[in-house]
Amino acid sequence: MKRLLFGVLLALASASASSADQNVTTKPNGTVRITASATEVTRLSIAGDRIRRIIKDQTNFSQINDADTGDVFIRYTGPLDKLVTETGYILTERGATVGYELTPATTHGAETVIISVTGMASTGSAASGGSSTASSKAPAFELAAGEGGGGYASSLVAFTRSAIDKFIDGRAAPAKAHGAVIASTSNNGMRAKVVVASGGRAGRYVRPQDFYGPNVLSVWVQRSSLSANERAWVVVVEKR
Repeated sequence: MKRLLFGVLLALASASASSADQNVTTKPNGTVRITASATEVTRLSIAGDRIRRIIKDQTNFSQINDADTGDVFIRYTGPLDKLVTETGYILTERGATVGYELTPATTHGAETVIISVTGMASTGSAASGGSSTASSKAPAFELAAGEGGGGYASSLVAFTRSAIDKFIDGRAAPAKAHGAVIASTSNNGMRAKVVVASGGRAGRYVRPQDFYGPNVLSVWVQRSSLSANERAWVVVVEKR
């Protein structure tokens, strides 16, 4: 009887552990390792932020975005006898890029994965998994539609960062017209153009999509909301 009771308590403890939330922490442009249920739904949430987009190559997960909270629900649709780790990138509304390694597991039930990104400017407290207002001052990096994830996205992020370090590095954007190209640099079949965004007379909301074109691979926007006569930097990466 004691042995049976012990077995029941052990099973309950194991079930409780498998359904507990996963809490992971990283810095912007860092990578997290997470586990998702292979049999039930897993919720992905960014603490104090919202998921804007997930960039991935081939995947065995289907996903649904929650417009109210900014969270993403994923369900495994692949073969249970071949559980393979997948990689990709999560882009948040506050401008963070987080790489992930996602492993499906039959030992995990429905649960929430909460990712905390440290080193970002505070925009006020928000409950994990809840909605929050994106900072208008937060840098935004976005890959153009159709561009793949994995190592390719990582190289784009690195190339964009090198252009920022080389040409911007804390400097204020000059008094130039909106869209003026200040400098450019090329490497590995890519060219980064350093562009000025201007608020003009009435102010302007600057979106990465505003700078998309046929050859554009990615866009980084220093500030998305500009007051009248205010200026900011934009880096546009194109195919050469």
